[in-house]
Amino acid sequence: MEFWCVLIGIIAFIILFPYIRCFFKRLKCASKISKLCHRKEYKLYPTHPFWFLGNKHTKKCDLYIETANEVFAIKLFGIPKRLSVLVMKENGEYFIRRYIALLSYNGTGIRFPINGKPKPMPVYNFRYKYRDEWEIKTPRRVLLVNPVSMEFKRQPHHGGEIIVGAGEIVNGMEIDSLPRLLGELESAL
Repeated sequence: MEFWCVLIGIIAFIILFPYIRCFFKRLKCASKISKLCHRKEYKLYPTHPFWFLGNKHTKKCDLYIETANEVFAIKLFGIPKRLSVLVMKENGEYFIRRYIALLSYNGTGIRFPINGKPKPMPVYNFRYKYRDEWEIKTPRRVLLVNPVSMEFKRQPHHGGEIIVGAGEIVNGMEIDSLPRLLGELESAL
């Protein structure tokens, strides 16, 4: 009986590990954003109490950061598994590509990509709880991918894939990783 309890515990840990990792990455993200906003005297306005646990399925943005000239409307989009690729299609869908690694007898490895089912990208409301006094500032619509995937790619209608650099605009949103967003906030006026 003890063997089965240990085995079930190990399997549960393996299954839940990406989500545990995601939780701690989000805590670290919230801490870094809060410290930078405090140091630079930016105003941070969360739209709900546990904003750092925002997910890709809710349509409301998770927080606003007000600088002197800009307002960053930020929506969190998490990729729990680190060795994945986020692929955004031009028709408004996205899918996550995972890889299975196989080792051959001579020690070399081969990675096989497995594409997830395409899902429609929600139309995020970047004006949820938007304040009237922000209308004179430049709005920035940011999709913050945290925890971040291995790569971001864009798939045009004609096929093929293009690697998207952090900060590029895809489907009307600026795609950012946490280091990129912190760099943008660091240099904001």
